[in-house]
Amino acid sequence: MYTRNPYGPTPVHFKRLVEEMEEDGALESVNSRYFMYPQTKYLPCRKPDMSLLTGRELQHIDYELSRLGSMNASSLSELSHGDTPWLSAGEGEEINYEMVFYRTPEYSVREYP
Repeated sequence: MYTRNPYGPTPVHFKRLVEEMEEDGALESVNSRYFMYPQTKYLPCRKPDMSLLTGRELQHIDYELSRLGSMNASSLSELSHGDTPWLSAGEGEEINYEMVFYRTPEYSVREYP
């Protein structure tokens, strides 16, 4: 479940999950500044169990990292705010998960003829 807010889509349960991961020793939060903006980085404290992912999932992760990895926060925000799920929700409203199935070709992983 996501809520639309001025800073981008934020999972509703994100804060609680981060706190649980920090308590478990799996994650460390580091606060800093990026230019004039506050920034929080989430650093893993142990290696992930990659055996939980399929080869196809790993390929998709690598693809998305190569596609988006060099973008800054403004570029990522601009990209996400042009997508159907974001556009369909009003300010402060929950983003309907079903909207991921109604994307324009620019945002879809499907191949269109």
